[in-house]
Amino acid sequence: MIRTTTLPNGARIVTEVVDSVYSAAIDLWLKVGSAYETELNNGVSHCIEHMLFKGTATRSAERIAEEIEDVGGTLGASTSKELTKVYGHVLGEALPTALDIITDMVTNPLLKKADLSLEKSVILDEMQMYEDDAADVAQEITYANIWQGYAHSYPITGTVDTVNGIDAAMLREHYERFYRPERMVVSIAGNFDEEATIKFLSEKLGALKPGTAPKMPVTPRSRLFNVVRDKDVEQAQLMLVCEGLNHQDKRLTAMQVLDLCLASSASSRLFKEIRERRGLVYNIASSQHAYVNCGLISIYAAMSPANTETVLRLVLQELNRLKSEGFTAAEIARAKTQLRTDLLMDLESMSARSTNNAADLIHYDRLIPLAEAREEIEAVTNEDVIALAQELFAEKKLSLVVVGPAEELREHYNLSVVDK
Repeated sequence: MIRTTTLPNGARIVTEVVDSVYSAAIDLWLKVGSAYETELNNGVSHCIEHMLFKGTATRSAERIAEEIEDVGGTLGASTSKELTKVYGHVLGEALPTALDIITDMVTNPLLKKADLSLEKSVILDEMQMYEDDAADVAQEITYANIWQGYAHSYPITGTVDTVNGIDAAMLREHYERFYRPERMVVSIAGNFDEEATIKFLSEKLGALKPGTAPKMPVTPRSRLFNVVRDKDVEQAQLMLVCEGLNHQDKRLTAMQVLDLCLASSASSRLFKEIRERRGLVYNIASSQHAYVNCGLISIYAAMSPANTETVLRLVLQELNRLKSEGFTAAEIARAKTQLRTDLLMDLESMSARSTNNAADLIHYDRLIPLAEAREEIEAVTNEDVIALAQELFAEKKLSLVVVGPAEELREHYNLSVVDK
């Protein structure tokens, strides 16, 4: 049984007791990320996520790490375009300790100037790590171009200039504006005392005052682009991109089926044709990113620069085939089986249960019953997939990023293939 509790100030708690396990997983999510930032403070949400671990009014950074490890637990956090997440995993008997630590970090961070100076150096190192990865570079170029001029285009980590420009006052202002109860969802799944947990969270979060920050980011308008980035790497990275679906789109399940059949599984068409049969790529995959009011779909390949144009031609050919024929009954059935299996296997993981429940409340303001999710999977038809492909992969809607050694690419790659 899954139980939801909404506090008078808007904070939401979702609890799922599973008596057959020993552990409990915790997720505390906030509706804040780089899509809520400006050109001047880009990276501040990610910076705050780092600073949550630097200490509170009652705990030093060392104490936070020691207390969670004293009970054998783990803590982590992440920032995305629209969300900041703090999460943990402990034995059920240690849940009170983990909850006290996590809520203390989120509601009482010190955000000290001295800590900020040190953490900015860590973030700059993190940014350099991403810059060293051509695939990450291709992804950042994609976001910067498809939603150019909108906050969804900003890098989650910020830029070197914006991170260096973040000061303690900027950090505190952003924290005070967005770390508000109506933006919070706390999800717990596992073996724990449900009544005591809800009582603790109600007292801890119930005292927080609501804010006036925007409920959702500005809706971005997409644009077409064709970018080649010179980078001294052995393999070229190709990313074919188009606008995708937002979280409220009823066709998301059909998109998942399409994604699995096209490129995101080992039995997918692009993987079998381009990697297995022709050996032209080291890796090829597709991904979809849904947000509150926009979405993004990309097909990604890593290959020798000499194979770039051939790979692009084959991908475009497969997209044209998809738009006219769709997939076979066997391919559709296989994808549905994978999705159904994922749903059921998630029930065996407390972290997955906690995460899924938090995601449902954040994105849909309700919990999606398992039966409903399975019915949505079963309802997808090949006609649905064809219609979706025809809309999303229309030739005039495709953009392209290629990252690799310019000299080699010039010999083997012709921009006119998808020239806009």
